[in-house]
Amino acid sequence: MRTSVGVVRAWQLAQADGDPGPMNAASLVKQVLGHLALAMIGDLDEPIYGDITTRHILSHTTGLPNWRSAGAALTRLRPPGVRWGYSGEGFVILQRHLEEVTGRSVDELATDSLFAPLGMTETRFDVPEPGFHGSRPLLTTGADYGRFLAHALSLNDERWRPQWEIDEELAWGAGWGLELGPPVCGWQWGSNPDASNFVIGCPSTGDGVVVFTDVFDARDFYRSVVERVLPGDHASLRVEHNPVWLNLVEGT
Repeated sequence: MRTSVGVVRAWQLAQADGDPGPMNAASLVKQVLGHLALAMIGDLDEPIYGDITTRHILSHTTGLPNWRSAGAALTRLRPPGVRWGYSGEGFVILQRHLEEVTGRSVDELATDSLFAPLGMTETRFDVPEPGFHGSRPLLTTGADYGRFLAHALSLNDERWRPQWEIDEELAWGAGWGLELGPPVCGWQWGSNPDASNFVIGCPSTGDGVVVFTDVFDARDFYRSVVERVLPGDHASLRVEHNPVWLNLVEGT
């Protein structure tokens, strides 16, 4: 198993371990797309796809499925803003909207506004992934994503404020899952056949960690890293045993 880990302390990349080569970030691409949206879209509540807004997409309240069936048209499950339901399709819409309003590709936008300024030299968007309607995988390293995490934790914006509460422990901000704490921590998992990843960070302390692997299920490994770097109870590491969460995810 290849692994790559970036540890952030006090809003700075403090340590990077493991494979130095780029790995598939899987769903951790959503935090990068969310960052671009927060930087480039002035009104999060302006509709960008029918009556779906950027805020709906970032908070996973679009009413869209996670991914439509092969060959099927994109059909929403419910009106936006009614309940939480995780949707990868929503972030493809957001990616396309960013490209349309700027007239530039998402990799150009990210390189100029994020990757180059933060020194993320091993990070890029790959070609669209077959079967995912234009979604472009993010290839990156623990060190590079750690630099992004450190930067994101230093910002005070909607990503760290609950947009939709899931239960008394969890909510979703503008692009990040949130442990309500205290302290508030932002998180995201990523699961693909070639990736089992996790990122978590606390904006009030500037501490966090990102873990990439190249296998389908490395939950035991990334849990052990998180527990070592950020000791304490983490609701995000218990979601598969949370009945409220499971009901919402299964209902998407």
